[in-house]
Amino acid sequence: MSNVVPPARAPYRMSPPELEELRKQLKDLLDAGFIRPSKSPYVYSKSLEEHIGHLREVFQTLRENKLFIKEEKCSFAQQEVSFLGHLMGGGKIQMDESKVRAISEWEPPTKVTELRSFLGLANYYRRFVKGYSRITTPLTDMLKKGKVWDWNPECEKAFNQLKQEMTREPVLSLPDFAKPYEVRTDASDYAIGGVLMQDGHPITFESQKLNETERRYTVQEKEMTAVDTACAHGDTIY
Repeated sequence: MSNVVPPARAPYRMSPPELEELRKQLKDLLDAGFIRPSKSPYVYSKSLEEHIGHLREVFQTLRENKLFIKEEKCSFAQQEVSFLGHLMGGGKIQMDESKVRAISEWEPPTKVTELRSFLGLANYYRRFVKGYSRITTPLTDMLKKGKVWDWNPECEKAFNQLKQEMTREPVLSLPDFAKPYEVRTDASDYAIGGVLMQDGHPITFESQKLNETERRYTVQEKEMTAVDTACAHGDTIY
């Protein structure tokens, strides 16, 4: 490239011993439960007093290793936090309000690329919607290769129902690993679904569209497929 001056200073890189020490310090904080893996690490605690103690230990570790954080990017003693498009706090998890608003204002798609964009956003929050795969079957069928675009009343109904389900601000509970779980499942002609619960409150919904072979299963086989799928997904959710 012309008129470009090469940098006069090589970029700083940690030496192997420095990198190993940083990994050790982070592991100690992770093992103590003070932080969780994230691009922007955060500290969580059960009480304000515990939170202050955790912060002091984190700051001390940063100070000892000459690491710095920007004050304007920090928030302390928050009852709720926004993380990866979710609002978490008080043992609950909700969809980010801006994403709910975007879905509510989404106009009916007029071509495949618009439908794919809508489903891309909706699919990220599918865990909040009971029977997501069943609801979206007319929409996902439109994405099949060679399918001629035909936005019929069935598609319009599915589109509006999905928007309604996602904009009623569904709330899920965060899991308590000390308590037992309950799994409930169901099956229809085109999809299967399940919900992972604790104390009667949903933690996450899971659903899956049946393929052509599975659609020919008996009712009992579809129900057992729903149980097997729900248990498999529930084992890896958290």
